[in-house]
Amino acid sequence: MFGLVLLALPAQADFAAGVAAYKQGRFGEALDRFAPLAEAGDARAQFALGLLYDNGEGVARDDATAFGWYRRAAEQGYAKAQYNLALMLERGRASAAAAGGEARDWYLRAALRGNTDAVTRVHEYAGGGDVGAQRQLGRMYALGQGVAKSPRDAYGWFAKAAAAGDAEAAFALGVQCERGEGHLQSDEEAARWYARAAAAGHPAARFNLARLQRLGRGVGRDLEAARAGYEAAAEAGLVSAQLTLAMLFESGQGWPHDLALALAWYTRAAHNGSAEAQVNLAYLYAEGIGTAADPIEACALLELALATRPALAEDNHRLLCGALDGTTRAAVTARAAAYRAPAAETRLSAAP
Repeated sequence: MFGLVLLALPAQADFAAGVAAYKQGRFGEALDRFAPLAEAGDARAQFALGLLYDNGEGVARDDATAFGWYRRAAEQGYAKAQYNLALMLERGRASAAAAGGEARDWYLRAALRGNTDAVTRVHEYAGGGDVGAQRQLGRMYALGQGVAKSPRDAYGWFAKAAAAGDAEAAFALGVQCERGEGHLQSDEEAARWYARAAAAGHPAARFNLARLQRLGRGVGRDLEAARAGYEAAAEAGLVSAQLTLAMLFESGQGWPHDLALALAWYTRAAHNGSAEAQVNLAYLYAEGIGTAADPIEACALLELALATRPALAEDNHRLLCGALDGTTRAAVTARAAAYRAPAAETRLSAAP
């Protein structure tokens, strides 16, 4: 550990010396200090080299070289480089294809990292009707990323984007209304926004609307509509919807009791990495509920869950799988590998 710190010190000293030389107008010396650091992957030095070539300081001005160094630093998340890259794009000094995005895209990235000039530009884009910028500002204010957290401002920008037909923004407004963030808490308003986003095919909105329909919150209780919404979200790949359907079909509380469908949805969610589904499905296989008992399958599922959510799976894994012999453990490992492989998509019956 101390060795790593000591190894980093020369690089820090060289960078500081490069900055000092730059501030004093010794651009050639700054270039010599920054170049090896930049080649070694230091984003600050890459930005500094870009600046030297951009301004023609110590070297002939070279847009292509400046652009290249800015982009290398920008791709590492260096906000100043992201902003300068956007400026080059905006002023026609670089192509969007070479930059891997338009000026607006790089301004958005820099704004997320708190670059105040980039935040200003994103506001200008959003104020001019750019729906993507409006949505992004909504997220930034909702999460406090790059700007001070402000649910009210988040709601305002999401509302502008949603008015232009943006489904993601409509979904975000539903979440804010349901939670009472930036807007008075209202399940009715939440349901309306979720319905709007769901109509545009937004899986999470379908899921949230289905939950309100199942519980009768903000809308009349409608299990048929709830089931259709859950299944649409689950078929679209939303793992939380797959897990919810499995749990509902398993419990049968206020929902059709169907262990075959519970197993099918648990299996889909387990293949998609849900530790909760893996643990619940393991229990069904261990106990032979709705299927033939299969301790090897159960242990394979618990091993998967143990890798990502140890606290969720460790007790069951210890009780069921703690004393496996070598042959059985090899079989468990093989089964677990099958779950890690991409699962073949299967269509489930819409009727129990």
